[in-house]
Amino acid sequence: MPPRSGTSSASMNTSTSFSSSWLGSSPSRQSPSRQSPHRNGVRSPPAKIIREFYESPTKLLTLEYTQLLSNSDREFCKKLDEDAVRRASIHQEQLAKAAAEHKRIMEVSEREMEILRLREEAEQIRKNNEQQEELQRLKEENMKREVEAQKRQLEAKLREEQISREAAEAQKKQQEAAARARAEKEREEAARKKKEEDERRAQEAAAASQQPSLPQPQPVQPAAASSVTPAAAPTVAVAAPLPTQNASTQPSADKIQVHNKYLALHGTMKKFRKNMQEWARNKDNPLKPVVGDIRRNMNKRMGQITIDVNDSRNAINSIRAECFQKAIDAGGPIIDIRPYLVSHQIDSEENAQYPQLLLYSWICFEKALISQWYNEASKEDGRIIGQLSLIAASLYLDANFMCKGGVPMTDTLLAKLHRICPMLFGIRGDLGANRAGLGLDRIHPNEADMNRYSQLMTGVGAGYAAITHKKFGKKPPAIPISEYWRTVVLICNTPADALYPGHFLVLQGLLRDNVRKFIMTYGVAAMAVLRRATIDLPNRVPAVQPNTPEARPGLAAAASLVKVLPDVWQKKDNIDIR
Repeated sequence: MPPRSGTSSASMNTSTSFSSSWLGSSPSRQSPSRQSPHRNGVRSPPAKIIREFYESPTKLLTLEYTQLLSNSDREFCKKLDEDAVRRASIHQEQLAKAAAEHKRIMEVSEREMEILRLREEAEQIRKNNEQQEELQRLKEENMKREVEAQKRQLEAKLREEQISREAAEAQKKQQEAAARARAEKEREEAARKKKEEDERRAQEAAAASQQPSLPQPQPVQPAAASSVTPAAAPTVAVAAPLPTQNASTQPSADKIQVHNKYLALHGTMKKFRKNMQEWARNKDNPLKPVVGDIRRNMNKRMGQITIDVNDSRNAINSIRAECFQKAIDAGGPIIDIRPYLVSHQIDSEENAQYPQLLLYSWICFEKALISQWYNEASKEDGRIIGQLSLIAASLYLDANFMCKGGVPMTDTLLAKLHRICPMLFGIRGDLGANRAGLGLDRIHPNEADMNRYSQLMTGVGAGYAAITHKKFGKKPPAIPISEYWRTVVLICNTPADALYPGHFLVLQGLLRDNVRKFIMTYGVAAMAVLRRATIDLPNRVPAVQPNTPEARPGLAAAASLVKVLPDVWQKKDNIDIR
């Protein structure tokens, strides 16, 4: 604590006069600390008292003792003051040290903050540099891809030009050969006619020599005979290639034979399903609730598929457990599966044994699958159809549900597709006697049924394309992507007079959401096929249909749906096929 200014209280007590009461009191009461302080101007004791005090030994002793006490008190107060000064000095030193330490800590903190700021700035600069490098890399990759795409496009264009030149040269050679054949035929015809004319004139000359009175006939100019031949030449040149062209526009006998096998399989499946439901109606049948549960759970779970991966995973797990695995665990009759296969062969009788309830589950699943394809076809986003096809492909490739020997049950799905959409497999029809070739045999020509038909064709095309593009690791796909290629090419090869709106609706479903995977698989060849499908094929359709019984209403509108796909791909996926 700071020292007090002026003289201490003890020193003030020692400077006061001694009264008689103070002199006669005990030494402890005569301590300066017990005396009241006197202020300036207080009256001093008389000289007599002072003299008596110094003359008495006891009082002298008391005075000395008092003086000692006063000195001791003064020394004590001095020490207190010194201690107070020393403590104040220590306190000031501690404050100074604390201030210095605080200043040091502040400086260290400021340096650390500056270091952190510099580090953050350096990190930000590094991130900016990395972003710039990444942007530059992406820009270079995009430029590289564009250059490669342009190169591929140029190569494809050059190949197409080469093919066009070769076709033109071949056509020119054919025309020259036809012209040579026509000229040769004309020469032979002229020579024949000239020979006939010469023979006729010789006969007339001989007759004239025998009958001189008759007038000579006027000779016929040879040019008159040859002038008749050019009129018949175009008929021969045009009519010759027609039989070959008509023959090439028809599906091959193999395609028709395979199509008929799948149609027969579809009829067998339909009969099996009806017999199965009839068999399950028996009250004494222990499998009656299982059959009903499989059908109901299949329809319910297939309707729960969304674009959310967790929902799809839960749905497929439920389908596996509540339908397919339940059909296996329930037991029941065993059948020979060979009548239900077309593309696969099973030689062993043992491997041909298959649970009857499991086959029924497949038929219910495919019925629900195509129904969901139809329901989702009207949406612009085909992701739900992709999820449905992903589930279908995973189930077909599940070894627990295959025939013995690893044969998948995809033929049952193909049979239904052959029945409702034969155009997927190159089968052609017309609006007359062969409506089944277009999938129209069960469609009435009213607006509601035709709208349902259009939506079904689009959904089936999208679902079939999605299944062919699904592959799981090293397993072979349920339906290989080569079948997708084959389907697109078969529709593109359909003659203009055999095209129907259903062809373009199926083609729209096949191409809309699968162009990127198709190009990744086949590269430049896929680009050529896509140009053929979206540019060349729609351009073969007349803008206005003739007002005849053979007219195909809605054909131009359906072709326009395919014709705009390149613009959609370029805007959405940055894919230019032109």
